[in-house]
Amino acid sequence: MRLADILKESSVISDIKGRTKKEILTELAGQLKATGLINDIEPVVRIIMEREALGSTGIGDGVAIPHGKMRGSSGVFVVFGRSREGVDFDAADGEPVYIFFLVLAPEDSASLHLKVLSRISKILRDPSFRKRLLKLPDAHSLYESIVEEDEKL
Repeated sequence: MRLADILKESSVISDIKGRTKKEILTELAGQLKATGLINDIEPVVRIIMEREALGSTGIGDGVAIPHGKMRGSSGVFVVFGRSREGVDFDAADGEPVYIFFLVLAPEDSASLHLKVLSRISKILRDPSFRKRLLKLPDAHSLYESIVEEDEKL
């Protein structure tokens, strides 16, 4: 599975405005609703916040991959967001997070859910790619760059 199969250009936010973990998650979930992928933001935010209570999905190097499983979800949905200022997301390294990939999966999709998380982690391992994402001007160029990087795998 390629990220282009599940990440749509309309699910890319080039300048997230949220300043707290909950605000970020609400904004990311709001983008899923705006694109018609979900009907209600609150259950998604609740599920992801419950997951965050187990341990932050801020993995370090300016990256967070908040994720969760939702009963009744019709597929795996991904939304990307970039914060230009950085947000305290309780990252493993204590540093601000700039790059967010929210992953929402059906409750019974353990292997697919893990494959998506693994794929996102792989493209974000390259420091030069992360730096490029921080400099790109808009959602279109962010989307194109993510898809291009994923195709290299």
